[in-house]
Order: sequence, then C-alpha cells, then structure tokens
Amino acid sequence: MDTIYVIENTLRFNPTAHTLHAIESNERITLAIPASLCFILLIKNQGRIVTQAELLHNAWGERGMNVTPNTLHQNISLLRKSLNRLHVNGSIIQTIPKRGFMIADDTTILARHIESDPGSEDDSGTNVGENVNNPHQPPAVESIEPQQPDPEPPRDNLSTSPPVNEDQFAPRMLSGLRFAGSEKGTCRVAGFASLLAIVLLVYVYYFPQTSAPFSSYTELATPGTCKVFRNDDLRFDDFFINFMQEKHISCSDGQTVYITNHYPSSRTSLIVCRYPIKSSKKSFCTSSYYLK
Repeated sequence: MDTIYVIENTLRFNPTAHTLHAIESNERITLAIPASLCFILLIKNQGRIVTQAELLHNAWGERGMNVTPNTLHQNISLLRKSLNRLHVNGSIIQTIPKRGFMIADDTTILARHIESDPGSEDDSGTNVGENVNNPHQPPAVESIEPQQPDPEPPRDNLSTSPPVNEDQFAPRMLSGLRFAGSEKGTCRVAGFASLLAIVLLVYVYYFPQTSAPFSSYTELATPGTCKVFRNDDLRFDDFFINFMQEKHISCSDGQTVYITNHYPSSRTSLIVCRYPIKSSKKSFCTSSYYLK
C-alpha cells in the first residue's frame, strides 16, 4: 500500500514513484531521487526544522554516498522550481539559515493510501473526504484506485517477418567483386613483380661495388704492374708517391696497395692485398702502420 500526498489541493506527490502530478492540468514531473527523499522527509516533519545533517543522511548517506551541503541546496532549489511549475508556491519549503529547512504548519498537506484493489475509487478525490495533515489531527486514510498503465498494442499487429540475413548475400557480392577486378588485379601484380625484379638487380649488381670499404679511393699513377690506391684527402698524389719511395715500399705483380693518410697528420697506414678488396672475394691482405 503506497501513500501519496495532496499539497495545497493542487498537486499530488508520490514518494514511491518520485513524481509530482498536477490535479488540473494532469502534468507530471519526475523528481530526482535525492530531491524526492528530501521532500518526503520535510513532509513527515511538517512544522519542525529538519537539519541539513538529517537531510543529507536520509537522501544520500543511507545509500552510501557522501555529498556536500551545496548539493543539498541545489536539490532543494530544483524541488522548489518543480513546485512552482505545477502552480504550488515553492516557498512552502522555508530555509532556516544555518539550521536547515522546514514546511510550515499552515501548508495544506493531505495523505492518501493507494491500494492495489482494482475496484477502489480513483485518485481524483472528488467523492472522498480529506483531513489536513498536522500535528494535532492525523490524516484521513482512504482507498483510491491506482492509475492503470495504457494497454500494450496487440502483438498480432506487429510485423513478424524474420530479419534479413545480410551474410547470405556476402559470398555473391565478394565473388562478383573478384571477377570484376581480376583483370586489373593481374596487371597490378605483374607491375609489382617487375618493379621488385628491377630493385633486386640494382641491389645485386650495384650495391656490392659501392659498398666496398675502399670504393672512394683513387688510383695513383705508379710504375709497375701492381695497383696503388690512396684515400680522398687534402694531400696531393706526390705525397703518397714520395712516401712509398722513402719507405722503399714495393708490390708484386697483381697485388693491390691501399694507402691512407689524413692531413695534417703524418701517420700513414698501408694495406697490401693479393686481390682487390671486394665484398664478394677474399683479398688476403697485410697491413702496416707508419707513425712518421
């Protein structure tokens, strides 16, 4: 059995459904649960100041929530706006500074009990006497019929056609796409294969030559059948030729010599190889290092 409250003979408050219902216009407003819990606590304590601590505990604390007094004031403000919208003066909820809130004794509040008996009267209250809910006289209890929800439309009128399975069309669509794009796909694959072959040829035939450790060295014009290469530096060729003559450096036929010097240092390295140094063949080299 639920209890509703008729306020100023203008609207009904259902604390169970958290709703305000205007009697004349039949307009309904659903309150936030904290605002509804604050309102029912104020109604039950009509004529007495309800402290902020009581309201905070009843609306939030009992549900395991911890909020600030500012949240309480916001909910009271929303409650007053809802009352004003349904033509009940929101000032019936009085603010007592630094203490709390209250509903004055002269506010007309009537309590009714709603039973689930379908034969009971509706909640209009036109044929039922009501008593003022105040500390000296308890409210009258009456039976009224709860509002019945609108019947659902018969399900026979609903469309019962099964949903279209889009997956059954997927194979046909995909096969059509493959057929339509087969010619273009073949051309793309052939073009990609050709490009890959060109890249591989460039890598095989060009990269090993350019990646040789002495590929940047230049050959000196020296007598004999061996080849002498020098590093690319600020020195002239005469420096390296004179160096070989001073150090009495000679090489056999077919050998390759690599001389390295970095200006202005006098330190020079010498590498004598049986074969030119290449990444694809062993060279069999010996090295020497000259400080001066």
